[in-house]
Amino acid sequence: MRVRTHLALLAAAVFLPVIFGSVLAIRLLLDAERQAALRSMQELARATVLTMDREMTAALASGQALATSMNLFRGDFATFYTQAGNANAGSPRHTLLLRADGEQVFNTVRPYGAVAGDPPPAVRTEVRDTLARGLPAVSNLLVGATTQTDAAAQAGVVAAQVPVALADGRRLLLAQWLPSAALNRLLPRDVPASWRLTIFDRAGATIARNGAADGRAAPAGPEMMGALRAGSAVVRTGGRDGPPVYAALAHSQLTGWTAAVGVPVAELESTAAHAVSLTAATLLCAVAVASLGALLFARRLLAATEYLGAATEGIVEGWLPPPADLRITELNVLQKVLQAVSARLIRLEAARQRHLAEAQAARSLAETQNRAKDEFLAMLGHELRNPLGAISSAIALIQMGASGQAAERAHQIIGRQSRHLAHLVDELLDANRVLSGRVALAPVALDLAAAVRDVAQTLQTQGTTAEHQVHLDLEAVWVTCDPTRLQQVIGNLIENAAKYTQAGGWIRVTARACPDAPGMAELAVADNGKGIDCDLLPRIWDVFVQGKVLSRAKGGLGIGLAVVKSLVEQQGGSVSVASPGPQQGSTFAVRLPLAAAPGAAPPADGAAGESAPPGRRVLLVEDNDDLRDMTCALLQARGCTVMTAPDGRSGIALAAHGHPDVAFIDIDLPDISGYDVARALALQGGIRLVAVTGYGQPDDVRRAHEAGFDVHLKKPVRIDELERAIGDADPVRRTAAL
Repeated sequence: MRVRTHLALLAAAVFLPVIFGSVLAIRLLLDAERQAALRSMQELARATVLTMDREMTAALASGQALATSMNLFRGDFATFYTQAGNANAGSPRHTLLLRADGEQVFNTVRPYGAVAGDPPPAVRTEVRDTLARGLPAVSNLLVGATTQTDAAAQAGVVAAQVPVALADGRRLLLAQWLPSAALNRLLPRDVPASWRLTIFDRAGATIARNGAADGRAAPAGPEMMGALRAGSAVVRTGGRDGPPVYAALAHSQLTGWTAAVGVPVAELESTAAHAVSLTAATLLCAVAVASLGALLFARRLLAATEYLGAATEGIVEGWLPPPADLRITELNVLQKVLQAVSARLIRLEAARQRHLAEAQAARSLAETQNRAKDEFLAMLGHELRNPLGAISSAIALIQMGASGQAAERAHQIIGRQSRHLAHLVDELLDANRVLSGRVALAPVALDLAAAVRDVAQTLQTQGTTAEHQVHLDLEAVWVTCDPTRLQQVIGNLIENAAKYTQAGGWIRVTARACPDAPGMAELAVADNGKGIDCDLLPRIWDVFVQGKVLSRAKGGLGIGLAVVKSLVEQQGGSVSVASPGPQQGSTFAVRLPLAAAPGAAPPADGAAGESAPPGRRVLLVEDNDDLRDMTCALLQARGCTVMTAPDGRSGIALAAHGHPDVAFIDIDLPDISGYDVARALALQGGIRLVAVTGYGQPDDVRRAHEAGFDVHLKKPVRIDELERAIGDADPVRRTAAL
């Protein structure tokens, strides 16, 4: 037999018992649906009873509150009439005050003092029984309890009755009555039209009923009265004015009333039958769907065999077929094996390709980094050999006995190239800290224009811009920036412009408040030099990237602009560059946060280049013989008496006998640290202590000051720094210490 035939027989063997069992289940379900409908009716009846109880509880509470009125206790019925009317305002309740014989004192439905007719016998009986019990109670339906012309009296009312005793001993009955029409409005509205909700009082009279157009309905029939007396929960009646009905009853402990929910038997049975029919239809649909599923499964089984064949062929070609649920354990296991083998082959091939690509990328990166290293080392060697060659030649010229202009020129070359070497070393040492963000910044409010003028004047004095026309267009604008780093930024930009601008060219430096960025100041350095190629422009701020300089003597290491960008961004600013193209100049712009202009700064001390006063006694502690001899010669040339020591202990001994005014102390000494020397000399007093070291990090400066140094100088020390350190010493302080 074919697979489809096997599956059809299997489906028949499974579903025939299910169908027979379902017939029994449907019958049970029919009964269950009927019981569920009856429970729903009982819940509705209980909810209706709770609604009536809530309304009559409010009426009783209102009556008991009015019964406490002093106007009523004193017999001031006119005032109490007004009080009762105000208390019932906004509600369907009215107040009725009756004497012990049933005669009305007043009824708030009529004006006070209006004459009422004789009360019906039922009212007299209700008054007598309630006063006899002496407790608040809820009445049955009362007909004609107000006036013969009042429609509410004809339809009937119910009352919450409270016995009252007056000050003079009379006993009255205070009733808060409601028309049955008001109770009709409390019945639930969201019920089917064929359902009947009826409220019966204790005597079987109909108090309220939905669908009663005139507000009145016939009393309960014999079958219903029997159910009311027996306290039944569910009753089936023959129907008083229609077909047979099921009635669910709920009794109130507060009022003694009963709520009945009646539903025609045919409707209830049809609802249950509909639910059962829906269940049966669902079962039949399930059988049909299962049969269809069996047919589809047969087709899937055939497709699965074809899939496995194709998958086996795909393994050879390295193709991974998409997974499929074959619904058969053995076939799924076989598929997983094929999938695992194919996936492993594909992963091995992908890993091989990935490793090959990674190896090629790593090789390319290594070659690029190696070329960058070679280029940097070549450039660094060139930059260092040039000044060293010039210095060596100048020294050789001096050693040959040159004099006059030749000797003077040799000295100038040595000084200029030494400064260039120091600049290169400082740039290398400082660049790493700046680019890694580890530089310590101390932002303050600075005049940007004044900083530009100072840097421009320094560069002009040093000869950096001596061959260029420098134009300053400066506005008084204050920025928040570190003073030293701001001068470094300005100097790097102007030096860069001079480096790439031919002799006789112009450099324009502007400083102003940025017009298109509120809260920012703009520093722009423009030139008419060689410009920037379009392929170099995006990388101009990268480290070790630079264009071809006009003269290699003015070259650098390619880190100046990278340092500028890092310093500016660390202080909340931004940088940009623009160039129309080669030989058309370039413009570098820096934006920094504006700061409020402070008050006038105190006048500066003496000029930085002021010569040191003569007669200073100087102690020089330095372990390098050549550096110690040259520094000693410089100090003696400026009229100082110099004492030298090659180590720390010798320096301390010399200071004890020589009483120096200033002490220049190296930090790294062969015997003890320069910090220890400073602490020992500080105990003698009256000596200006100057640290001279190759360590220039912020932590080094801090440690020097903590050890007692007054000034921290970084090697190589310029002559102007020596003069300032000597000039700041006070001979009078030395005399006072002696």
